[in-house]
Amino acid sequence: MRVFITGGTGYLGRALLGQAPAWATALGASHLGQAPGEGGADWVRLDIRDEAAVLMALGSFRPQVVLHTAYSKADLEGVVVRGTVHVARACALLGARLVHLSTDQVFDGREAPYAEPARPNPLTPYGRAKLEAERVVGEILPQAAVVRCSLIWGLDPPDPTTRLVLELADGKREGGLFEDEYRSFVFVEDLARALWELVRLEYQGVLHLGGAEVLSRLEFGQLIAPFYGRDPARLPALRLADFPEPRPQNCALDSSRARVMLKTRLRGVREVLASRV
Repeated sequence: MRVFITGGTGYLGRALLGQAPAWATALGASHLGQAPGEGGADWVRLDIRDEAAVLMALGSFRPQVVLHTAYSKADLEGVVVRGTVHVARACALLGARLVHLSTDQVFDGREAPYAEPARPNPLTPYGRAKLEAERVVGEILPQAAVVRCSLIWGLDPPDPTTRLVLELADGKREGGLFEDEYRSFVFVEDLARALWELVRLEYQGVLHLGGAEVLSRLEFGQLIAPFYGRDPARLPALRLADFPEPRPQNCALDSSRARVMLKTRLRGVREVLASRV
């Protein structure tokens, strides 16, 4: 099966390429092109803001499935919205199935846990852009799968959230971790395995993929810091009231549909860390 992965140099994209199964021929795409050290992976340079380039890249590879993981918080309109339009249009034209990655940030955090039918109400610019991307996918390619995941974390190498924890514990960064903002932290390796399962299923519509354990950002940091030999007591705490812009307080996802449908277990943070000791 030919699988095209946008955002191939991103944290999730690299995990997907690293786990590519024997039954798949995977091609990673990124505006960075081939990243150093990504041995064995096939890459193509692609800016998804360029509609003609997207059609050319997909038309050349002829994927059966496109895993659309690319995003940018620096260019929400260009990458998240218009880039998704370009990918969805190319999939529709070429007859490729689309698995589109979205986020728990489409919710306002007031009525967690959120199952798939829950009504979105994003509070942040990122959440609004991702919801608009969901809308255009549904309009252009209603048979697509739209996967909402929670905050992605990992260990090898550390993800950006884990690096933030270590820098705070080492006194190399100002700020802190919210003690009253909750997410269903999802381990990147589990998420990648679940997505590869989904590639071979004819699932349509929204699917939630969140980890089994709901934690605040501070609780997450207090678990991660000792794993890397840092003192969790050194992690400064923040409250949402300290932040000037509105943020969703609890975006925990109800992933019971995925638990029934998929063999991959989306483990909690404590279980993952215990397996690495």
